[in-house]
Amino acid sequence: MKIDANRIRSLREARGWSQEHLAAVAGLSPRTVQRLEAEGRAAHESRMAVAAALGIEPTQLAGFQAAPPVPTSGIGAADRSKITLWIVSIVLAVIMFQGVAGYVLGKNAAQRDNRIDEACKAAPASCDR
Repeated sequence: MKIDANRIRSLREARGWSQEHLAAVAGLSPRTVQRLEAEGRAAHESRMAVAAALGIEPTQLAGFQAAPPVPTSGIGAADRSKITLWIVSIVLAVIMFQGVAGYVLGKNAAQRDNRIDEACKAAPASCDR
């Protein structure tokens, strides 16, 4: 069956896959993928396997339809670093809040304990300690 060898190659390269990787994903031998891209001929089963691996309809390999664009994550490296920085900032803010809140609570508890100790020294009979 005749297929569009250039379409297979361009879809594979757009994903950053080697011929060996496409072969592994499609369950074919690397030699079969090499032959597909070189000769533009494939058995029905090979065409179906390559189409499934590339996530397209088998008819798109025969050139009947235009191949859909390769899906991308939509998040670039700069956006990833901004997101990472934002998450780290949030985590640090939470840690700092916990530290300040812990300090304030500890300080207040110590002052309360000091007042109770002073009250117990002044009137030991009324102290519940």
